[in-house]
Amino acid sequence: MKTLLVIFVALLALAGGIYFKHGLYTPPVGKSDLEIAFPDLEGKPHRLTEWKGKVVIVNFWATWCPPCLEEIPEFIKLQNELGSKGLQLIGVLTDDEAEAARDFIKAKPINYPVLDGSIGGRQLTEKLGDSAGVLPISAVFDPDGKLVHVEIGIFTREEVLEKIKPWIQ
Repeated sequence: MKTLLVIFVALLALAGGIYFKHGLYTPPVGKSDLEIAFPDLEGKPHRLTEWKGKVVIVNFWATWCPPCLEEIPEFIKLQNELGSKGLQLIGVLTDDEAEAARDFIKAKPINYPVLDGSIGGRQLTEKLGDSAGVLPISAVFDPDGKLVHVEIGIFTREEVLEKIKPWIQ
């Protein structure tokens, strides 16, 4: 009986993972969540609504997170290739130390806006469905600002292209 219970729980967890991974679940993120202001690394505040009219991918990451750093080169390429077609990547750093983040970006320039999410970033990732505090996490918004997909973990080039295909060819 105990083995059957363990198998049932494992199957339930697998089904939940598939449900989240394939975009069958859309977390409750409202328009007010997009009005949250995060400062850039110079301190100027930005709201996610600034980029309305574009397909926006907001990527929450940290300088100490190896999977996060693995994504960045592809995100830079995607911004170069598809920025003129309406794609806008935005990095939201969750590091507690802004100076370390600035040093990181000086050493490895990023061609899309990087915002400081040390205050408020974690609350937004929780609303996006990341209750475990996993990084990276990316949210895709359509040109109207509607949340259309959340990717917890590495967001590969192929997955990005598949998710933005309705708006960017």
